[in-house]
Amino acid sequence: MNADEQEFITNALRTCQDVQNRFYSERIKVGDINPEEPWWLSKVSLIAKNAELFLENKAEQAHWPAEFKNHDKDRA
Repeated sequence: MNADEQEFITNALRTCQDVQNRFYSERIKVGDINPEEPWWLSKVSLIAKNAELFLENKAEQAHWPAEFKNHDKDRA
């Protein structure tokens, strides 16, 4: 992984962590104790987990569901 890729992945991880922290902070602020997370937060968490794996040189362990796959070839 080159320096630009590492910087991009690190920034993506930080952004995911910011979104997660903001969500939980707001949830606490309004007194929402619902243990169920919204569907989109699970996507953010998955991206964060995969970013960590890439930064640890464990990209082969990353899991990308179909909605994250590149479908450009299908649009032609």
